[in-house]
Amino acid sequence: MFVRWQDAFSFFGRDYPHTAAPADVIPANVVPVDVVDDQYWKYFGFIVVAAFLMRLACYTGLVASDDMGYSHFAQLIALHQYRPELHHYALRYGLIIPVGVMYELFGVREWTTIILPLLASTASVPAVMLIAEKLFSRRVALLSGLMVATFPVALRYATILVPEPLAEFYALLGILAYLYWGGSHPELAGALTGICIGVAYLTKEPALFIAPALMIDALAMRRWRLFFGLSAGILSVVSAEHAYYLLVTGDLLFRPHAMVVHNQTAEVLKANQHVFWRLFKVYPKMMIRPSLSSGLHSLFTLLLLIPAFLWLNFKKSRIPVLWALLPLIYLNFGTSSFQRYWLLPADERYILFIYPPLFMLAAEFMLRLGARKPRTAPFMAFVFTVVLISGFYCGFVTRAQGWRTGAVSELRTIAESARDENLHLVAYAGNQPEEWRQALSILDHDLQPDADSGTADIVIAPDDLGEPSVVASRKNVAGGAGVPVASQPFF
Repeated sequence: MFVRWQDAFSFFGRDYPHTAAPADVIPANVVPVDVVDDQYWKYFGFIVVAAFLMRLACYTGLVASDDMGYSHFAQLIALHQYRPELHHYALRYGLIIPVGVMYELFGVREWTTIILPLLASTASVPAVMLIAEKLFSRRVALLSGLMVATFPVALRYATILVPEPLAEFYALLGILAYLYWGGSHPELAGALTGICIGVAYLTKEPALFIAPALMIDALAMRRWRLFFGLSAGILSVVSAEHAYYLLVTGDLLFRPHAMVVHNQTAEVLKANQHVFWRLFKVYPKMMIRPSLSSGLHSLFTLLLLIPAFLWLNFKKSRIPVLWALLPLIYLNFGTSSFQRYWLLPADERYILFIYPPLFMLAAEFMLRLGARKPRTAPFMAFVFTVVLISGFYCGFVTRAQGWRTGAVSELRTIAESARDENLHLVAYAGNQPEEWRQALSILDHDLQPDADSGTADIVIAPDDLGEPSVVASRKNVAGGAGVPVASQPFF
């Protein structure tokens, strides 16, 4: 069917903006206003598939940073050698346990390291759309899904082993249970919601502050059984965690004690050097200023939210507002210590899960604006398209950038060459980060460390730029013996 370009902008309005004629006299070449409902699941599926493909296109993989810490504890779980340690990486159970299971089933590989964040980030897109459909409408759902699918922060971290993608997904599952089953099965829905948010908390602690948003909503609607079910679900997870600590370590307060150690790390100390800057400028600057990390999504959304609060019904918007606001307040103003006011480090990925509700509110405002003022629809459609395209562009150009991705790229080449040459022992010379060793063991699990550089098949040391380089190698010959070829390039 031929579609006039003007009719595409009717998507941004609830009512058909171009004609007041009855349905039976609308020309055949004009798309009816309910086309979104008719084609909703096709659009839905297209957005999910596109989100997955965009995340693959923005692939990063190993970064030899925090991901190596999480991978270390996941490997201990896979080997059944895990014990709680006074390190916050060791307590991110919603991340390290599933990755540990992947390692045990399929081995320690790069793809088993990043597959769960990738799937969780992709699955968050349909979850957000289902939530938006329940709270607002199908059009809001599709617009919100497009925003989440192209959000540069989500694209960048979808293929890196960090807890935020999984924590976001667990929390979204809880909100889905709350919205879809809260009315018909309040106790069960509340318990499932509480458990999901509890697991999200065990993945990334600030996710716990989504629970008060739902509790306030349940109390406001006088859904007491839903409220108590939610409370019971969260308490069951927290109780099980601390009972485990008591059983294994004899320390009921093992997590707070681990945070005491965490609070002495360089990252936390740096966050508390300039308190005013950290409190009032870091996150506002991060959210307002366009960058390759956040694209235009955050600024565009915040600009729409300013007038949105004057138009939107608070009762209808209560969950998204509280869902975004309460975790953000904790992340910005909260403390990680019970003894003193000790600010949390700030980073763009830490606020990843506050954006889906903001995208929903922005989408609802765009549709209301298009319905009230149809002439704004072409402009809004154009700006929205620019935001989406720029988001994917930012995610694509920042792939495999930052951290120690340059070193990982060199190590990946070394691992491939070692497999081709059938080499199995590696030694390290000079000073290099421990993460190099961990990354190489994931990239080539057959390449075993050797303390003696004289017997190792290859020796790796930092080059003049500080990147990993092979300084000596022993290539296998016909009889299987290794022959030193230190003067010959390894690859």
